[in-house]
Amino acid sequence: MRKAWIENAVIRDIANGSPAELFHPDVAIFFDTDVPDDAVRGDGWVEGVLVKPEPVPTPEPMPEPEPVAPPILVSPVEFMLLFTSQERVAIKAARLTDPIIDDFLDIIDDPRLTFVNLSLGSTLAALDYMIYTNLIQAGRKADIVTGVML
Repeated sequence: MRKAWIENAVIRDIANGSPAELFHPDVAIFFDTDVPDDAVRGDGWVEGVLVKPEPVPTPEPMPEPEPVAPPILVSPVEFMLLFTSQERVAIKAARLTDPIIDDFLDIIDDPRLTFVNLSLGSTLAALDYMIYTNLIQAGRKADIVTGVML
């Protein structure tokens, strides 16, 4: 048998030897209960009976995160080549009267632009706008964002 310090019906600590030899007398006095060899810190002690706590269930492992596809990047020229000739002509014509198309093409034409991110929200919104204004057909957006030239 070993001696334990019981506090609020829970084993706070266990002395593996004589508490008087292991601890200061002010601490040793708390080790006043004999407990069996299988008792461990955290076990319950109710009316002189060792009570093992319910095992804590092992949490389910977190699922692996879905891999994120890297963005598809194309040069500005490659971006424009993703459109058919008819679509490019229509887009350029719309530039003269549509400030949204003009703004988007200003960005594409900017010499500081080194690539177009086909996953970027503003690129996708511009394509949606081109569908809305009938500059491209709805199914073409899916073709364009693949980055595969016609």
